[in-house]
Amino acid sequence: MKLITRLGLLLALGMLVLLGACGGGEPTTDTSSSGASTAKILTFSNASPHITVIDAETNLVVKTADIPEILKWTWNDDNNYFDGKNVWLGLKYPEKDDAVVIALDVNTLEVTHRLSVGKEAKNIYMGKATKSGMLHIGKQGSGEVVVIDTNNATVLETWDTVPVNGGVVCDADIGIGPDGVERFYYPTQKGDTVVSINPETGATLGETSTPEGATPLMHTNAPDGRMWVQESGSSTNAVYDPVTLELVKRFAAAKTPVVGTFSPNGEYAYIGHGGDPIVQVVDTKTLDEVIRITVGNTPSKIAVHPNGKYIYAIASKEAAVVVIETSTWKVTERIALAGNPNGMFLWAD
Repeated sequence: MKLITRLGLLLALGMLVLLGACGGGEPTTDTSSSGASTAKILTFSNASPHITVIDAETNLVVKTADIPEILKWTWNDDNNYFDGKNVWLGLKYPEKDDAVVIALDVNTLEVTHRLSVGKEAKNIYMGKATKSGMLHIGKQGSGEVVVIDTNNATVLETWDTVPVNGGVVCDADIGIGPDGVERFYYPTQKGDTVVSINPETGATLGETSTPEGATPLMHTNAPDGRMWVQESGSSTNAVYDPVTLELVKRFAAAKTPVVGTFSPNGEYAYIGHGGDPIVQVVDTKTLDEVIRITVGNTPSKIAVHPNGKYIYAIASKEAAVVVIETSTWKVTERIALAGNPNGMFLWAD
């Protein structure tokens, strides 16, 4: 009986070992093969390193790189077009009165395409591409729009008769209205107008005036299609119907609002500023302000983690990226950089 008992114990132990080897024990987490996506942040600087990569899961700097033949970045934010491999970015060469669009591989940090969009003394702007991959570049000082086919990295045409009302072509974006139609939108800054045009032909579809001195500077189209405009002159935000360009609401911002982005579910808008250390949170349904968060000097670029739990804002004069937790609306961390950032882009693997 003792022998049988010992044999039974040995068999039981053997079964436990086999079960453990075959995964019958406690489950373990294997992040290397789980397939879970990870988010990364690119920040851009005019000084070396020109690009810094931050792992948004750990908030650690994991890589830096320089761009050959760079003088200055143009305006690049989290609304720049991402084709799944490359983020499309702008460079400017004031000494040559020239502007260039590049496609940057986000994994290798190598420039895969480099396209001149012609003479431009000030700045260029871009947003999302159309469903067919057409990317529209607003040339600020020239008052022109350049169309790039991102499928084969070619410049298709330049529209030099778009309306600017004595102003400029400023921050640009593609939006899809509730009617399912794609439109290209831009504010005209000191022209005090907002414009929509046909992204295929360049024909003007709509134009509306803002109060004199409002200075509609930057904008992004929300997930629901509406056009959110930051008016730097009057320190206000304005929301427009994407089809009619009728004003939905104008409301106060902090000093000099200059950038906007949205939570992944579209519930909140996040507004960054050039004159105050503030990120403003706005409810997109009621268009009421939720809170103002003090983050650091000139949070002129902001991005949101795909899980919606974190907002990232550059402190452009403090060589840092500030992390905000959306469950509390509080700053939880500051990520130190080697130099001052002037642009930012976030993507998920």
